[in-house]
Amino acid sequence: MFGKSKRKPTAMPTAQSDQYRLKSTGQRVTLLRHLSGDGVRIAMDTNRACREDIVSIHDITPT
Repeated sequence: MFGKSKRKPTAMPTAQSDQYRLKSTGQRVTLLRHLSGDGVRIAMDTNRACREDIVSIHDITPT
């Protein structure tokens, strides 16, 4: 009567994270958007100032 449920739990989709690290310095950056070719626009905090930059997709790694 009160047995275990045989239903499998529904899989929750994993959220795509926009947090990456620069391979050269290890600094945490936020991916803003993909550009044409291998470029991506990133944002980073440096000394309480937000800075944007364009780097190659090969220069960042997921956190």
